[in-house]
Amino acid sequence: MLFMDIMTWDPKDDIELSKRYMGWEYPKGYNVIAEWSDLSSCRVFVVYELENEEAYIAATFPWRDIMKCETIPVMETQKAVEIASKMMCECQ
Repeated sequence: MLFMDIMTWDPKDDIELSKRYMGWEYPKGYNVIAEWSDLSSCRVFVVYELENEEAYIAATFPWRDIMKCETIPVMETQKAVEIASKMMCECQ
């Protein structure tokens, strides 16, 4: 399943965040599909698949003191529509 994290931080932490990120590697089992920076504010978006819960904790725990992480399960719209249509047909 796919997830998207929206990670935000306070502008005062820009330098510390940059230092940490330069040496950062995502843990095994946390498979990044795409990563974008919001150029207008202090946040980043990461879309990924997880192999296990440990990978999620390993990826988010080191940042808890400096960033807020909001995790959202996501799905491609076409796939979601197909699944919803199938479910609606089964309910009738």
